[in-house]
Amino acid sequence: MRKILTFLGLCLLLTPSLRAENLIDIYKLALENDPTFRAAKQEFLATQEIRNQRFALFLPALNISASYTDLRQRYSFIGTPRDDKYVTKNYGLNLKQALYRHDYFVQYRQANYQVAQASANLNNAAQELILRAAQSYFEVLGAIDNLDFSKAEKKSIEEQLNQTKQRFEVGLTAITDVHEAQSRYDQSVAQNIAAKNLLAISRENLREVTGQYPQVISRLSDKTPLLRPEPEDIEQWTEIASKQSLSLIAAEKAMQVAREEVNRQRAGHYPTLDLVASKSESITEGGAFVEFTGKKQTDTRIGLQLNVPIYEGGLVNSKTSQAAYQYNRAKELYERQRRATENQTRSAYLNVLANISQVLAYEQALKSSRTALEATEAGYEVGTRTAVDVLNSRREVFRAERDYAKSRYTYILETLTLRQAAGTLSDEALQVINRWLQ
Repeated sequence: MRKILTFLGLCLLLTPSLRAENLIDIYKLALENDPTFRAAKQEFLATQEIRNQRFALFLPALNISASYTDLRQRYSFIGTPRDDKYVTKNYGLNLKQALYRHDYFVQYRQANYQVAQASANLNNAAQELILRAAQSYFEVLGAIDNLDFSKAEKKSIEEQLNQTKQRFEVGLTAITDVHEAQSRYDQSVAQNIAAKNLLAISRENLREVTGQYPQVISRLSDKTPLLRPEPEDIEQWTEIASKQSLSLIAAEKAMQVAREEVNRQRAGHYPTLDLVASKSESITEGGAFVEFTGKKQTDTRIGLQLNVPIYEGGLVNSKTSQAAYQYNRAKELYERQRRATENQTRSAYLNVLANISQVLAYEQALKSSRTALEATEAGYEVGTRTAVDVLNSRREVFRAERDYAKSRYTYILETLTLRQAAGTLSDEALQVINRWLQ
């Protein structure tokens, strides 16, 4: 029997559905299954190929050409009509090597900026994934808390309703108290249905990120610390964001890409110089003059090809002006992103400090509401308070519990938002928060 119990105990421990999934588990699932992040990764890999394509412009281009032609000729030779059929074969090897093309150098620099921009976008997508995974996780926790509080409130009101009915039957309370308690109970039933629906929706939102439904998720410990931002200086956080914000870096690289586009279009005025070489062989197996020209001819050529553009109807000037306007637009977008980054960072910093104060305030409000409920219930027992007073006090307790739980989740998410705005968010921040779970 002991062996059987031991075996059953091991089975329970090894059953995946019984193990609570924590924040790191959810993040790993999101890392593997979130389509938004995977799309960003593919975009980065695709952009890397642009640099390979630009580098290929500097390498020689080599190609082989061949043709086979079946010909028929009708002509008169010394007054005698002739009708010949013969075949010609041509083979060629062609080489072209760019020696000077200014736009190739510009395109290669431009490709490096494009890769840097894609890298910043990918890293930003990774940070956004951390934030989205945490938001979905704590959204589920908040919905679970809301359902638990709703069930507890419903049960409490039901008990109060039964007690009020009994007191009415013996003449200790008025019928209005019974009606009030019944009304509150009906409201609690409706709120319980809404809470169940909210939990189902939050689970769907989490599945959108992770690709699967969570079984059991770890709850937040009651001993969660309230850590203040480090450094505790809003100006330092703003300075960090100005250097490390990935959204800002991506906007800066986009501006540099646009600047190089101006140079690329302007290069249409510059001359080009290429080395060209070819070797061809032509075989003719007939024809009127084959006896004079021979059946086989080999041609080898090597030289320089210079092209100096003079006038193209103003096309180059127009494209250069267009690129300049796009560059000015990119500069304005960079400035907009810089201001948005500064605003997001400073707002998140202030929100963290405010959330800490709110958590402490809601914690004190919860203690006060529980004390008030005890006093109201005691007054109800001696007849100095009504059933409505008790219902109101209990509603305040459950409301305080919801506000306190929500404020703790909001505080955690704001700390992550601050790091994401500053470009310093990493999975290490999740590791710290994960230790606060139980």
